[in-house]
Amino acid sequence: MNTFFVDKWSVVLLNIFMRSFSSFILATACMLVPVACRSVKHSYITGVADVPLKTTESVSTSWETSPLRANTRYLLHGANTNKERVARLGDYYYVRWFDAEPDKPMKLVMFYTQARTGSTVLTSEYVVNEPRESKGNHMYRFAFNGDVRRQLGDVLSWRVDLYAGGLLRDSRKSYLWQEPSVTGAQVVPASKVDSVVKAALEEKKQVALSKLPQPDKTESETKQPEENTQAAAPGQQN
Repeated sequence: MNTFFVDKWSVVLLNIFMRSFSSFILATACMLVPVACRSVKHSYITGVADVPLKTTESVSTSWETSPLRANTRYLLHGANTNKERVARLGDYYYVRWFDAEPDKPMKLVMFYTQARTGSTVLTSEYVVNEPRESKGNHMYRFAFNGDVRRQLGDVLSWRVDLYAGGLLRDSRKSYLWQEPSVTGAQVVPASKVDSVVKAALEEKKQVALSKLPQPDKTESETKQPEENTQAAAPGQQN
């Protein structure tokens, strides 16, 4: 009888606990669901991935390197010659964002510096003016390769801004990024990158010239009197 009495109250207490716990879970869910399910009003960046391509050779077939192998094959697809494959080496930035305003024009702006751009900040843009069908996730790839990347070097720092309807909605930046307004750097759009390339080549040329050995001034000064003597000789004969 005592055992039956204890077991009976154990079941009663267990039922009370389960009902109380269920009520607590239900109440918590009622508070959290509206927050989790509320509609997103503004677009925002979900991530920026830097996936560089540094070699044209095949990556190891082990499972640990399968993402890198897939990225290498994807970026080198369609490059038949070694020259074409080498031209695709560089830095690739995959920007992902959630488009909560498909009826408005959107724009991605990437500010970046490269190894040989000095204090100059370059910009590259991706613009979509047409309305989209619905809200959703999107991705765009900023590529830095070919002759420009070979002349200007690797990307060192960057910042990505997301605009919707002409308004800044979100921004992401790298650890080494410094605002041009603070450093006083010149911001140049990608359409004028040729001028930056020419400036970088001219700077490289000047550095190379400065490393050349300078002519011996003593030797040039000693030759000058000899030339004057030879020029004066015909006059003396007359």
